[in-house]
Amino acid sequence: MRRLILIPGIALLLGGLWWAGGMPGLALLRDGHAGDAALPRLRTAAADRGPITAVVAATGTVNPVTLVQVGSQLSGQIRELFADFNTRVASNEPIARLDTATIEARRAAAEADILAAAAQVAVARASAERATADQAQARAQIEASRAALLGAEATARDAEGEATRSAELRARGVGAERDALRARFAAERTAAAVAQARADVLRAEAAAMSAAAAARTAVAQVEAAEAARAQKQAILRQVEVDLGNATIRSPIDGIVVSRNIDIGQTVAASFQAPVLFQIAASLDEMEVHATVDEADIGRVRAGQDVSFTVAAFPAETMRGRVKDIRLAATTVQNVVTYTVVVATPNAAGRLLPGMTATLRVVTENRPEALRVPNAALRWRPPGAASGGPAGEAQAPGQAQLDQALAALTDLTDAQRAEIAAARAEQRARMQGLPADADARRQQAQAARQRLVSRLNAVLTPDQRARLAALRGGARQGGTPGTVWVLDGNGAPRSVAVRTGITDGTTTEILSGGLEPGAVVVVGQDRAGTAAAPAGRRLF
Repeated sequence: MRRLILIPGIALLLGGLWWAGGMPGLALLRDGHAGDAALPRLRTAAADRGPITAVVAATGTVNPVTLVQVGSQLSGQIRELFADFNTRVASNEPIARLDTATIEARRAAAEADILAAAAQVAVARASAERATADQAQARAQIEASRAALLGAEATARDAEGEATRSAELRARGVGAERDALRARFAAERTAAAVAQARADVLRAEAAAMSAAAAARTAVAQVEAAEAARAQKQAILRQVEVDLGNATIRSPIDGIVVSRNIDIGQTVAASFQAPVLFQIAASLDEMEVHATVDEADIGRVRAGQDVSFTVAAFPAETMRGRVKDIRLAATTVQNVVTYTVVVATPNAAGRLLPGMTATLRVVTENRPEALRVPNAALRWRPPGAASGGPAGEAQAPGQAQLDQALAALTDLTDAQRAEIAAARAEQRARMQGLPADADARRQQAQAARQRLVSRLNAVLTPDQRARLAALRGGARQGGTPGTVWVLDGNGAPRSVAVRTGITDGTTTEILSGGLEPGAVVVVGQDRAGTAAAPAGRRLF
């Protein structure tokens, strides 16, 4: 009785599982074609050889090679305009003029001041000439006074001698006493005359000194008058400069790109010169100022080829070449970018200033490279993301670091112990990585950065420099990765490779166990969906 009861129950259970299809083990009992329709199928592609071009995408603005902003040094009202948009102008050609009535009035006043200053100079020179004549007359008076002094001294000596003889004769009893007294009086009068003559000499010398001082004063007045005249002349020249600046001229040969003024508009140049015109030297050659992210700027070099398009001609690809990489960085919301200047010919004049260009800077080119689709490097079979080769591929750069550390042969025991502890910490972090590919990649990168920081704290400056150089040399051998290859009807097998450049769709394979024509897995369809003709069951 128990067997009779169990047999129908088992039959019912098997029938329910048959229709539900919930047990993979029982799927083998079903028809093979019916099972294939419910299992996921793989999408594949073949590795081949062909060209790969690595590019850096960027956007930029078309600008003239030389763009001059023309302003005004003076404030005033625009009276005349001689140039408009797209006007071709020559160097020093007038393009605008300010109202000059006030400046012309200042010039007339300055010219009148110069005339008055010239008259002051003439008066000062006449005074100086008169002072010079007075000085000469004073000198002549000195000479006359000195001559009179000599005559008085001679007369005094003669009178003194006569008085002496008269006194001697009187002592001998010869001559009258009256004659002796008269001779003495005459000698005294001549002595007084000598004193008077000496006083006249001193007075003449003082007058000469006064005349010399007056002459010097007159000369100084002449110099002051001439300086005042020179100052007035400088004011006139400044007014004439302002009058010349009132006519705004083109500094270069070119074409007017922008005009920011109209007749009657007031220009205020109090603090900075306003921009009235923008003149481009030539539009036969243009520059594209592209904004490149800091993550890509290391691949951009002067001389690289550039292709770009503009919205005005979306179907036309234009060519250029990297001219310069400007060192001034721009930071906007913590995003650092650099300006790359691209030179491009514009003989047809189709490129206009201000156009937005979408650029592709060719950084590297491989004409005949072994290549696979990028999806082949991203695909992992279920359960392979947490270990094995696929797990190693999530940490590109770890192999380079290991190779560089192995090359450091001068490590001390303490350094080796600290490095071992740091690597053990990193391995523990790598074992706890999440299954999500993006999160796994970010956390693996953070773990490597922490390892490098700990290594830099342990190593000497020389060892750090050699480690950086060794890591750079290891990176030149490519980035490690993994692809899954299908051989016949078997399960996919992993193949370790080293990758090179990528164009965003395909990636270059530098080395590894991959041959041209190998069938690599690029994805899989979800279970229960219609499979492509080239699809294959996962297992």
